[in-house]
Amino acid sequence: MPKKQTFIVSIMALSLVLSGCVPSFMKGDQDDTVKVNDSEGEDSEEMIVSEDIKTSETYYRSVLEKDGDKNSLDTSQVRGLITAGVDNRLDVDALEMGLIRLSQEQFDPEKYFFKEGQLFDTEQIHSWLYRDNPDDKENQGLNPALGVKEDPAKYEQVIEAEKKNPKFLSYIHEQDYYVQNKDDELQLGGISIALSLYSEYPYSVLDENGLKYTGSVKLGKEEVISKAKESIEPIVKKIRAEHDVPIMFTLFLEQPRQSVVPGNFVASTIVGEGKSSPDSWKDLNEKYVAFPSSAASDEYPAEAEKFDDFTREIQDFFPNFVGVIGTGFYKQDELTQLKVEIPIQFYSKAEVISFTQFVNGLVKKRNDTFPQELPVSIYITNNGETESMIVKDPNEEEPFVHIYQ
Repeated sequence: MPKKQTFIVSIMALSLVLSGCVPSFMKGDQDDTVKVNDSEGEDSEEMIVSEDIKTSETYYRSVLEKDGDKNSLDTSQVRGLITAGVDNRLDVDALEMGLIRLSQEQFDPEKYFFKEGQLFDTEQIHSWLYRDNPDDKENQGLNPALGVKEDPAKYEQVIEAEKKNPKFLSYIHEQDYYVQNKDDELQLGGISIALSLYSEYPYSVLDENGLKYTGSVKLGKEEVISKAKESIEPIVKKIRAEHDVPIMFTLFLEQPRQSVVPGNFVASTIVGEGKSSPDSWKDLNEKYVAFPSSAASDEYPAEAEKFDDFTREIQDFFPNFVGVIGTGFYKQDELTQLKVEIPIQFYSKAEVISFTQFVNGLVKKRNDTFPQELPVSIYITNNGETESMIVKDPNEEEPFVHIYQ
């Protein structure tokens, strides 16, 4: 008989504002418990439910393992593996948090609990990321076959094969969502999976002397998306062998590793209960845009001009001005979030306070640059260290300001 474990539910923040009731077992005291129903008929596990918190944001509650008096995060079997597949740290953050954001459309945060991916281990993820090998019946690789043997003595031939048959899939990221059933037990209610795709495939080849030859191949967006849509079949088959719950698939197109903005989600679909394939895919019109940049000036000239005006006001105020760097998140070509960094060389804490007060004043008065409905986060830094931050929440009349001591 398996060992009985206890779990505690904690909070994972999301970026949408919702309200409403919560599952019945979430309304009690912090010591309230609920059982976790597994799919293999083993003994149910107990879960302790934490108190609700009052906030303007929506939160998934996540499952933590409890061993005696100690609480610990019930981590994924593939913890940290994503950084081996996705080169750009900006892409890693956008992929993980973006998948949570998109999952809200399918798995209501008021009803579902979040848990890091538990279904696939490192070996399984790697097996899907490998290249296809027609000579190996056990091979599960979803990336295209190289077409030649990887022979260091024929490295030039291998390089040409890498260019001709580039990989398109860099990582598979899983998140699990639990729901309360009629017996007040928590059970797996849905799965979200993001396929992270190369827009530029980096390759490296060794010759017989151990010298490394590197390069990259730019990939066509439509071709990559088409291949990714075809590749979900074995993933669905693997899940369906054990679980019959809705599966949300999303496609994330990475940016090249030197990019200053992250990649974006380009498509999503749902494989419903009892199904082995989706009915259709939904195109997602999302992107991150850097300010200032030629892309911002060309595609969003009005907002680029407002950002330039904001920059000039700061330049007139402070002598040791370096520049203002902004990252805007667009959905359906509408700016929905803006993050700003202002790197400046300060010589005293008094300068930090005065400058923060000045920038906060600009945020409050310039509604044409920062309209009330736009969430804005501003980080004022000195030699890479954050000195202060200003956060404008659309639901609050006054920005939140914090100066680090």
